[in-house]
Amino acid sequence: MRWPVEAEQHLSGAHRTMLGPGGHLPQRRSSSLDPLDRLALAYLLLPLVIFLAGWLEIWAALPLLLCLALAARPLFRPAIFRSAHLDPDRALPAAPPPTRLHLAVALGVGCAWTVFGGTGHLLFANADWHVRDAVLHDLVSGSWPVGYVSPDGALRLLRAPLGYYLPAALIGKGAGLAAAHAAMALWTAAGAALFLLLVLSRTPSRLGAVLVAAGVIVLFSGLDVVGTLLTGSGSVAHWDFTRHLEWWARRYQYSSMTTQLFWVPNHALCGWVAMGLLLRSARSRSLEAMLPILMVAVALCSPLTALGLIPFALLRAVQAMREDRSLELLHPRVWGAAAIVGLVVAAYLTLDSSRIPRSFTVATSGVGAALADLGHQAEFFLLEAGLVGAAILALRPVRSVVLALVILALLPLVSFGAANDFVMRASIPSLAALAVGASRALLEPDSIRAVRAKKALLGLLLALGAVTPMQEFARAAALPAWPIDRRATLIGAACGSYPPHYVARLAGQPIARLLRPVHPLSLGPLGPSACENPAIEIQRERDQR
Repeated sequence: MRWPVEAEQHLSGAHRTMLGPGGHLPQRRSSSLDPLDRLALAYLLLPLVIFLAGWLEIWAALPLLLCLALAARPLFRPAIFRSAHLDPDRALPAAPPPTRLHLAVALGVGCAWTVFGGTGHLLFANADWHVRDAVLHDLVSGSWPVGYVSPDGALRLLRAPLGYYLPAALIGKGAGLAAAHAAMALWTAAGAALFLLLVLSRTPSRLGAVLVAAGVIVLFSGLDVVGTLLTGSGSVAHWDFTRHLEWWARRYQYSSMTTQLFWVPNHALCGWVAMGLLLRSARSRSLEAMLPILMVAVALCSPLTALGLIPFALLRAVQAMREDRSLELLHPRVWGAAAIVGLVVAAYLTLDSSRIPRSFTVATSGVGAALADLGHQAEFFLLEAGLVGAAILALRPVRSVVLALVILALLPLVSFGAANDFVMRASIPSLAALAVGASRALLEPDSIRAVRAKKALLGLLLALGAVTPMQEFARAAALPAWPIDRRATLIGAACGSYPPHYVARLAGQPIARLLRPVHPLSLGPLGPSACENPAIEIQRERDQR
């Protein structure tokens, strides 16, 4: 028997009191994954398979691939936990299956969203794509693992979260760099559409409802326009509709959903798909058994995004153990194989990471300075998440939104990376949870005036926030596309430097014993032709007009 979302929304009060968290029947969860869950998990796990097989010695890759298969075995058969409190005959499917309408809107919006983001360079691509194209070039042109020789003769390794690139780079190995760029565009569109489908599958299959949900996801953002005006960073009289608004707080940024796709899909997509899984499949024992390997797969795409995802995975696991009155999720057979794979991935990702800048953001020079920093962070949190989060909770109080707000309030206390990447990337799962929460809150029944007023307030906040993504779309439409530099390596695109968040020293590192032999890649052009960023030049020329 299936309980569609629409049916749950119309349960009587007496029946609703029998429901568990989120409005679902307690202790009645599916033991298997549905096709959409499997597709999402395959999307996340494929780069991990490619990495283990392509970067490690065969004697290390084979047992690790076996561990991966063991950790992912619920993909192939249900994960049955031996709990006396579960009745398999009364299990419910994880979520209603998506309809053709859900699929059509997810594919259409996901593909259009990707094209506007600059993937494939059909339209203007933002400045980060200059280096991103170079990383793909090196993965296609060089032997795996990719290495470089620094001016002092030391061997360096391309050490970066490569999950986003690897499927396209593998295709490029056989079909060339142009095919790799096309494959990366398709991989990006597939991830965006998959995330949208995971979200839309929980909405009523009505055109209006589906379009509202998709629109909220695409246009979700904090109130950057308000922060920009309050801090004097811009004026209404001289407003630039192609401007990137999100650095108004200067020391930290919470990126809109569209900004994440347009600038950092390599960090965003895995976090989105993983959050889509957690928020859609409320009752799948098989998904809960795969949470450890899911975290490892996301870490290969973006370790900071994986850190932001861990609290949601822990919440999911704790809820499952409480409802089942069982501790089987803590058994080594659930997490042991994933832990072995995770240790190797972590050793690679943290290789020579001590050179990456890090600090606390609250001043220690005095109470006044510390209070000023905390006040600035409080303003940032309220405008970027707090106000819209409170409006969501007023309509639809759910744990995922509460947890997201707690995380987003704490993240600005720490800085990691040259541009405080920790705040920008670790916030991705929480911002996705807010976006999904806002889309579902707007679709709540509004038969009474109080609910309609709350929806109007949420709609106003979302409309103000939508200025940020609309400016990203405006820039993509107004500025010309620029061609991919098919010769520039990462070192050339970085103006001859060896950026510590991309390149690591390899000598004496334990992970070197597991890696295949590193064959240094020719550095290619190192002059202005490789170093100059076309996106920055185009933007500068426009500003000077």
